[in-house]
Amino acid sequence: MPLYREVLDAGKGRCAVASVRLQAGACVLRTSAVCAMSSSSCGWCFSPQNSLLRCAGCRKARYCSRACQQRDWPQHRRECAAWRSIPAATASPTVLLVSRLSARLFLGSQVDQEEKNDVLKLRDHLAEHTELKRRQFSDMTQLVLLLLSRYKAEKKEEIAGFDELQRDLETEILKLFGRVNCNAFSLANDVTNEAVGIGLFPDGALFNHDCGPNCVVSFKGRQMQVHVVRDVEVDEELTVSYVELLQSTKARRTELKESYFFDCGCKRCQASMEGKSEEDWYLDGVRCSDKNCDGVVVEASVNVELVAMCKQCNTTRSMEAITAYERDLESLVILKEDSEASKWEKYQRKWEIVTDRLRLHPRNTRVAAIAREIGNFLLDATSAELRSQALRFLLAELDAVEWVLPKTKLPSRGLLHFQIGKLLFDEVNAPLCALSRVSQVDRIQRAAKHLQEALTVLDCAP
Repeated sequence: MPLYREVLDAGKGRCAVASVRLQAGACVLRTSAVCAMSSSSCGWCFSPQNSLLRCAGCRKARYCSRACQQRDWPQHRRECAAWRSIPAATASPTVLLVSRLSARLFLGSQVDQEEKNDVLKLRDHLAEHTELKRRQFSDMTQLVLLLLSRYKAEKKEEIAGFDELQRDLETEILKLFGRVNCNAFSLANDVTNEAVGIGLFPDGALFNHDCGPNCVVSFKGRQMQVHVVRDVEVDEELTVSYVELLQSTKARRTELKESYFFDCGCKRCQASMEGKSEEDWYLDGVRCSDKNCDGVVVEASVNVELVAMCKQCNTTRSMEAITAYERDLESLVILKEDSEASKWEKYQRKWEIVTDRLRLHPRNTRVAAIAREIGNFLLDATSAELRSQALRFLLAELDAVEWVLPKTKLPSRGLLHFQIGKLLFDEVNAPLCALSRVSQVDRIQRAAKHLQEALTVLDCAP
């Protein structure tokens, strides 16, 4: 029996609805991309590598090995010369994806009609895009038409010229850009969660958004997987998140409206808009200036004047000072990062502004993002001394994220617990460990707790 079925909802359109009761950890979908394009990874297996081999022909496709290049050649041989003919600056992953997808759907005599129908039934939302975005799509469509006119013909096949392709396919390719913009997924590294490419998965596009989703998307190469992260009842809709969950309601709804053209009405958003949730205070808030108060300061209107006031003790903070510290933070962008040491110095200044001067609340979403950025830098550092600094930033990230959707077993949170547990064990097992016996036992106990939590969470993920 299928685990879920497609249902047409008057408000949402197509939905994926559970046909059976699903336990957390169940995989409800494994599907390969109809078309995928790498951005910073191998063009075949999508494995991220520090050193990738460029295709000698087009200099745009890249691979982790000769074997992967050979596997991709049946597809790439048609497009290689065409890709070589355009400047690298115009060959964005989206343009190359749409050119590859267009060739697959519209060129040649062996088009998979079912696959084509699956793609073309996806909504393009062209009318809802801004005029500027439509002009950009139109310009990119001309580039794709030019690429297609230069594709290598297969046996007994003729590639039409630019004018003929423009007449027959311009509108269809323009709509493909709309479909890709609204329905494609960023392929992410399954360890670091960094984007490594883009892919179109018509089966995956059936899952609608929720800011408190019961499913999570992950990728292994060009394969997409959807796992349930909490128990789901029969007839309950299966949902994923289209945006970063550690954002305020306003930020999430704005991104969803601008990128996916709908107003989110999920329970999490409704609770916030109805004043039944204090979550947004912390996601955007700063610390109270009274060091004896652990409250959160948010912007409030008092006598028509905008002030920053603590929700717990009503102490105010200077809006001018907060704005000045924000400018200090922005000014760091221009600092040079020509060495590992200079980058670490910049990160220390950034962290000092965020925690000591601007004093963002520990639950602020920006604290999580900055702590993650610094932690990842330190974990990858060549200096052992720098790597030893990573733990406190991973712990700061955990403090910032563990309270959001606490019952949802998010893989990113499981990975964070695993990293922390490993670092705690590494401290104890270091060759020159100077920790006392009591401290070692404490570290081991804490490490075991984090690793157990990681197993609990990651057991519900791929």
